[in-house]
Amino acid sequence: MVSGEQSHIHLLEKARALRQQGDYREAIEVYREVLNADRDCLEALNEVGLIHVIIGEQTLAEVAFDLAISISPYDFRAYSNKAEAFLTLDRFEEALEAAEEGLKLSPECAELWEKKAQALESMTRIDEAIDAYNEAIKYDSENPETWKALALCLDAQEKWTEVARAYRIAAELHEKRGESKEAESCEKFAGFAEKS
Repeated sequence: MVSGEQSHIHLLEKARALRQQGDYREAIEVYREVLNADRDCLEALNEVGLIHVIIGEQTLAEVAFDLAISISPYDFRAYSNKAEAFLTLDRFEEALEAAEEGLKLSPECAELWEKKAQALESMTRIDEAIDAYNEAIKYDSENPETWKALALCLDAQEKWTEVARAYRIAAELHEKRGESKEAESCEKFAGFAEKS
């Protein structure tokens, strides 16, 4: 006989496998089984919410993330995921609000700083976006995507030396990960910036 917790873990693994295979509707059904057994399962709520984002059901995603926030207000994931859902809908003010709500509780969360930066950048508040990307980097300097996003904002301000530096750092990080094509691309953009 499988214990409740083992069954719960097994169902989560099954749902994740279905999600990775692109079987989103089936994955949602399995996540619902998990939530029927444990209404407060943050992993299931966040993951089912992300599937709803992927398949364009942002309202259902928002419900899942709000429920996760109500269960565990200090868990940054639901705030970040909620911000992502709003970003995909071009609801940038709401994305910014979700990120800022999360940052009040988790001020050192790089992921939330990045979501805030994306919202600000989308609203063409470039100076503020640059500040937010720099905050994200302060808490996680190993994400090449953050460095590239920062480079794009700096590019908008024609700060070529800083653009080149950000792309070179991104290139090094991609190289460390064995992502040579991405590293080459970043080096190329760094070169363009230096010639500007």
